[in-house]
Amino acid sequence: MSDDTGTDWAAYYAKLKDRPPRHTATYAAGRFKTPGYAVDLGCGAGRDALPLLAKGWRVLGIDKEPDAISALLAATPSSLRDKLETYNAPFEDVEWGAPDLVISSFALPLAPKPAFPALWSKIWASLKPGGRFAGQIYGERDTWARKDGPDGLIAFSRAECLNLLKGQRIELFEEEEHPGITPRGRSKHWHIFHIVAQKP
Repeated sequence: MSDDTGTDWAAYYAKLKDRPPRHTATYAAGRFKTPGYAVDLGCGAGRDALPLLAKGWRVLGIDKEPDAISALLAATPSSLRDKLETYNAPFEDVEWGAPDLVISSFALPLAPKPAFPALWSKIWASLKPGGRFAGQIYGERDTWARKDGPDGLIAFSRAECLNLLKGQRIELFEEEEHPGITPRGRSKHWHIFHIVAQKP
């Protein structure tokens, strides 16, 4: 996908394990009166899933990397295991039922480009009325975008991103753009849209 990929996923997840949950996930969860059922697409080691479990949510964590699922299970307290289900597969291949909340933190744009339109539609079709999506979409000026390249991740302009959300209630929409460093310590230009939106 990018020049920041690597094979040592266990070390990668260990590096991120103490970071707080993404603000999109906490913001979206906080909009619900009571905990419900959440699906975490590209769950990694549980940076977003674990805080949800601790607050009483039932969570399905989906990730194609076996090390991600192993790390999530290892980090889940035994008292919360009955609220967690995991699936080791590309998330575009999984049926996840009817969630109250779908999270995809920096993972959704990694889906195969041809699969994205159907996956995006599936998210909104699966959500219960009043349910929410929380996550990130990459902007067209991100280093990794390379929209015409086979290895570039899925990326959109601001107008295109807002068009993806047409018909939904936008509760949070933040555009971030700046030079920075990746979790693996490499320089890159970030261009990201942080989103929380509700299905009417």
